[in-house]
Amino acid sequence: MPKGKSLGNCRWMRERPRRLQTCRGLLAALLTSSGLVWTPGSVLAQDWVFSNEVPCATVPVSGLQFNRCWVSNTRTFRVGNVQAWRLVFTDAKSEVAVGLYKLVEAHGVGGMNPAMGSGVVDWLRTAEALKNVTSGASGWALVGSQYVTFQKPNRQCIGYVRNGAVLAAGQVNWILGATFCRDSPAPIPPSEAQFIADAVQVRE
Repeated sequence: MPKGKSLGNCRWMRERPRRLQTCRGLLAALLTSSGLVWTPGSVLAQDWVFSNEVPCATVPVSGLQFNRCWVSNTRTFRVGNVQAWRLVFTDAKSEVAVGLYKLVEAHGVGGMNPAMGSGVVDWLRTAEALKNVTSGASGWALVGSQYVTFQKPNRQCIGYVRNGAVLAAGQVNWILGATFCRDSPAPIPPSEAQFIADAVQVRE
């Protein structure tokens, strides 16, 4: 790349088609190494988008009476195509969000890396399927090896992650996360989160 130029300055690329091809190749390599599969125009399409609301009876998760449910776009990664579901229950004093990320079409052997240990905190905090509950939360803390507590204004919250069946090399074909918040002056006990964990089931 010429001195003083950047990827954001396209004039020099228009001048030399060969340089443009080289830049495309470099970008493709970067996306592939990060787990994404490069296809033309796919960069901006690689966000999770939950704009398609569906009947909750059709989602691959059962066990709770959800108010509203959405299915995401399908995203392509190195291991295959992944789709996500956002399931929500809310009332005047509580809110529940369940997010399922599932490998719907594998590209060979293997799957997604499971969420484990301290990584469970980051998984719950960043999962787009749970943002309607987790946005604006603070005080994230791992409780034991299974539950994560956090707080929102005037609400105490707890969450957990469940990994699907183990495939090759310790990877999984789905990951489910659930978060539960309610009006409460005291932290929610893990026993209540366990009740939700026992109730929520994934249909394979």
